[in-house]
Amino acid sequence: MTETTFIETFRVDHALCDRAIDFFERNRHLAQPGRLGKDLRVDKSMKDSLDLGLPARIYPYFDPFFLQLTQHVDTYVQKYYYDAGASGMGPLGVADVANIQWYPAGGGYPAVHCERDQLEFCNRALVWMLYLTDTPGGGTAFPHQGLVTECIKGDLLLWPSDMTHMHHGVVSDTHEKMIFTGWINFVSQT
Repeated sequence: MTETTFIETFRVDHALCDRAIDFFERNRHLAQPGRLGKDLRVDKSMKDSLDLGLPARIYPYFDPFFLQLTQHVDTYVQKYYYDAGASGMGPLGVADVANIQWYPAGGGYPAVHCERDQLEFCNRALVWMLYLTDTPGGGTAFPHQGLVTECIKGDLLLWPSDMTHMHHGVVSDTHEKMIFTGWINFVSQT
């Protein structure tokens, strides 16, 4: 039996990373201190960031990125669903909201979490995360899989949103880190 982590890394053009960084910098005044899920409190010991939440699909500015993302999601679903002999998966779509997150040197999201941990998020199928910067010493750890990914600009990670894929940020004490992240959801056909 072949073992897999169900965590895949794809490449995205650096120009699209720079575009997201530029968008964040031009709108930094709208960014909020990082919060934990739907919790309104800020706890920098668990998440030290500035988050810019945006209804990403309404910004034509991001269309070139979402085109690449959709192609990579199709590849992922083909590999893990259809190539396994399954059929009839319900339609998927990019969630209406995405986040650009900036972490200062020494900051990050060290709290272990998953992306589908309450009823409100039950339609989440996959998580996507694009590293916008090269961040030595930074990355993402997946404890159940025994895997740590490096923060390499242009790496796009896709993984299941469930508790099997608990994860946390790896904090770089010396470098800032930026990511663009969101979800692929099951969507209604009606």
